[in-house]
Amino acid sequence: MYAEPLSAPIAATPPHRAFPLTWIAMVAVVSLMSVTALVGFVATSADQTRLNQVRLMNHDLGWLLLSLIDAETGVRGFVLTGKLEYLEPYEWGTRFIQTLSPTLIGDVDRFAAAQPGADGDRAPFSHHLANIRTVWSDAIGQVSGHEMAAGAATLETMHGKRLMDSLRSDIGGFIAARDAIATQAEHDIGREANWVLLLNLAGGIAAVSALIYASLRSMRDAVRREQAVGANVQARRQIELLLVMAEMLQSAIDRDDANAVLRASASQLLPGLNGALYVFNNSRDRLDLSTFWAADGSAAGAGTPPDFITPNSCWALKRGKPHRNDRFDGALRCEHAAAGQVSLEIPMSARGELYGLLELTATGGDAEARMEDVQLIAGALADAMSLALSNISLRERLHNQALRDPLTGLYNRRFLEEMLERLANDADRKQAPLSALMIDLDHFKLVNDKFGHATGDAVLRQVAITVTAVLRSTDVACRYGGEEFAVLMPDCSLDLAAAKAEQIRAAIADMSRDGRVPPISASIGVACTPETVTLASDMIAAADAALYQAKQQGRDRVVAGSPRAVSPKLVIATR
Repeated sequence: MYAEPLSAPIAATPPHRAFPLTWIAMVAVVSLMSVTALVGFVATSADQTRLNQVRLMNHDLGWLLLSLIDAETGVRGFVLTGKLEYLEPYEWGTRFIQTLSPTLIGDVDRFAAAQPGADGDRAPFSHHLANIRTVWSDAIGQVSGHEMAAGAATLETMHGKRLMDSLRSDIGGFIAARDAIATQAEHDIGREANWVLLLNLAGGIAAVSALIYASLRSMRDAVRREQAVGANVQARRQIELLLVMAEMLQSAIDRDDANAVLRASASQLLPGLNGALYVFNNSRDRLDLSTFWAADGSAAGAGTPPDFITPNSCWALKRGKPHRNDRFDGALRCEHAAAGQVSLEIPMSARGELYGLLELTATGGDAEARMEDVQLIAGALADAMSLALSNISLRERLHNQALRDPLTGLYNRRFLEEMLERLANDADRKQAPLSALMIDLDHFKLVNDKFGHATGDAVLRQVAITVTAVLRSTDVACRYGGEEFAVLMPDCSLDLAAAKAEQIRAAIADMSRDGRVPPISASIGVACTPETVTLASDMIAAADAALYQAKQQGRDRVVAGSPRAVSPKLVIATR
């Protein structure tokens, strides 16, 4: 008589109620993992952006400090000697200061004002910067007016040293503070990555447990849960690959390195898609093909992308936004898009400057759907590559500024000295001759005095173009100083170097025929190892001595160094 009451509660509980609970738990786990991964990615990206901004600002501040030191050194040298060449670092430094962002100067002002012990009467950093530039300008003006004593007095009475010390202190303190922020950002990135890893690991364990439990209830529900976990794992894998790509791009030295990282990352993040990277050329009138890659198996017969495209032929570049070239009738397609393909084009910009275009292409009936699925990850890929191109471009500009003469575009004297040692070692190893030319423009001071320094600079630039046009691709032309140029010619004998020197002399003499520059001539000295000197380190001096002989013999001529005497070799006769 007690069996019926005991069985009633069991029958009232339907066994299928566990399925909704399992489904809800699985959805919660997958959602938590997705949100965790997304939040980790966003937080890491924000910290990385903050870190990059701090490093860029510290880079600008470091150059600002170097510019101030160069400018101060140039002014003091000019005040002491009255020679204009000492003003070159001053002019370079002041030009760089003028390019600084007002926001950067304001940040330094606020930092200096917030320091412990700083009172309200203390002048801000921008005021000190303006004062020191005024002091320099006044001293230069006085020395230019032949009042050297007054210029020196201005530097002392206007407290130029005190102003420079204050500027150095403010900049150094601000850089140290920003370095602390960068260190904290790096610490936050590492901590966030660890938390994301731990949370994802916990979520993965929970997801596996839910799948095992669901498989006991229904094979269909187990498959659905497995697919959800797989999608989440793929998203996490994509984020990890993006982070690895960003780290690798930071180590890229040049565009070839960056292209290799892009190809390797795209093959994993965007399987089944062809891709190409286009980068603006120097004149920015077209985009040249930098690199391209093909999908595994699907790109057979697809052909190579065009070598270049023009900005006016691309809707993504015109709009400054990603653009998809679909295949349906009436779709807006770029002029350079290949027929029969669906392509996604993403402009690549960083720090307000457009660097290139990332193009992804696909074929097949599901090409549009595949492009729709990869838009977000493709955008993240383009953003990472854009920042890398920006850093490489900045590094190349700084490298060129360190090795090239800003007026003529030729290499400077420091590069000549480094290249001479390298070429000398190659010539010694190959037992090949190495020649050097020293070129000096005759009576160049008269050109500056009669036509002005602007015309003199134009003459120097035209001479550099003329010399480069005559030389071989393996020759190295440098501006040695003032109106003097030097050329290193590997694998070149004394006779061949003298013939090239004569061509250069004649070409410089012909420059004035079209009226672009005043009449000008050049004297050239030629030296060669081992024909005129034994050691390559003496070759520049030997060429300079030959140049001096050309000047003494009436200028506008080429003089080659005399062949050195060779000791007779001892020959042992054999029978």
